[in-house]
Amino acid sequence: MIDYIKNFLYKKFNIREHNSNIKTEVLAGVTNYFTLIYLVMLTPEVLMNIFSGAIAEDGSIIGDFILGNGLKANEMFIALTAASFICSGLSSIIMGCLTNLPFVQGPSLAVGTFITYTVCISFGYTYNQALAIVFVSGLIFFILALFGIEKKIHKAIPKNIKYAVSCGIGLFIAYQGLLKAHIIEQSSLNTNLFDFYNITSKDTKTAILALVGVILITILHKKHIYGSIFIGKIVCIILAFPLGLISLEKLDFFTSINLDKVFFELDFTGIIDFSNSSLFFQTTMTILVVLFSICIMDIFETMAMLIVADNFVEISKERFTNKRIPQILEIDAITTSIGSTIGSVTVSTYVESTAGIIEGGRTGLTAIVTGVLFLLSTFLSPLVALVPSAATATTFIVAGVLMMTIIKFIDFENIDEAVPAFFTMILMPLTNSILVGIAFGIISYVAIHLFLGKAYKVSKILYILSILLLICLIYLPR
Repeated sequence: MIDYIKNFLYKKFNIREHNSNIKTEVLAGVTNYFTLIYLVMLTPEVLMNIFSGAIAEDGSIIGDFILGNGLKANEMFIALTAASFICSGLSSIIMGCLTNLPFVQGPSLAVGTFITYTVCISFGYTYNQALAIVFVSGLIFFILALFGIEKKIHKAIPKNIKYAVSCGIGLFIAYQGLLKAHIIEQSSLNTNLFDFYNITSKDTKTAILALVGVILITILHKKHIYGSIFIGKIVCIILAFPLGLISLEKLDFFTSINLDKVFFELDFTGIIDFSNSSLFFQTTMTILVVLFSICIMDIFETMAMLIVADNFVEISKERFTNKRIPQILEIDAITTSIGSTIGSVTVSTYVESTAGIIEGGRTGLTAIVTGVLFLLSTFLSPLVALVPSAATATTFIVAGVLMMTIIKFIDFENIDEAVPAFFTMILMPLTNSILVGIAFGIISYVAIHLFLGKAYKVSKILYILSILLLICLIYLPR
């Protein structure tokens, strides 16, 4: 029986033809799992900010707070985590089976952040309406991929803006982590560092623990220990017990996973306001720009994965044909719509999949192994109630730093390239809106090149995008 399974796998995934073996593919899949599990668990933590009243001032979840859907905050957090694991598992398995490439998929942290802070908190949409918007964005993205329009959009956006978007989101996430850990305290007038001397304060303990966690993760990451962020998070959880930041009373192994409150809970009503012409125009423009932004971010993330993987000759030279790339984008679109019905946000291909590629993963078996491990992790979802805000903040900060590494590719030598990139990066955390950063970056790029007499360098598509984004800024809910 074992020999039959081995022969089937070797034949199904052409493992020998790609200079690999089952052991290497499995180990690569396990490596991906421990590298990416923090990211899969981080997205639900971001999404919990959608629910007003569920998050305490110290950044922790108020477990007993009753949400509008009747669930307690802890129960909703567990459901979102389970949905994230299921979504990641299914999408990774689909990717592995259909493309035979070692690319892992899951909920996009960037889009999850955009959905939380811009679509829901700023624009006022509910979680269920956001799921409906994500569902529609998946359909639109599929059409774009089918007709190759996404290639034109991707080509039109300057590379410095693309790099700056990743950097800006990294800054945004890291800033949120600093606030969540109380390393910095923000008031209406000032932003201050935490109080070193008030060592008995819960906020001070949280800040110190988060800093210790960041340092530990940095050391582990420098030593090339895969799963360093996940390990650092576990250490923070353990150290939080003697510090009195969490207690076993918060843990209930018998907590049920209420997936019925997230599965097929899409709400299309109220997305567009038909009460009068003014509101109809404003809400229509808002939703169009939101859909556009989600699609653009998904294109950014998927193309980033392809660009990174292009450095691996064994994969790219023979297997990244003109047909294969659209297929990957189409799968992204399909799994995005499927993910929204499960209760998760936009699905994208994780650039961190390169961890498994570096370990020798060359076929879809790597992605399938990772996907199966994610599905099995669904049953561990109740354990997320133990995670203190310090551990959460640690992953926010380090994830933000890692996303910032791409800043070295931005051309700061040319001011006409540097200023739009700077606007893109800095305005995301300062305005608490990813969309504002993208909008200012693209609009300023078009304006600068237009007045410098370099209109020829700007694609016609970029002019259209800048007009749409300008309209969005004008009608942006304040």
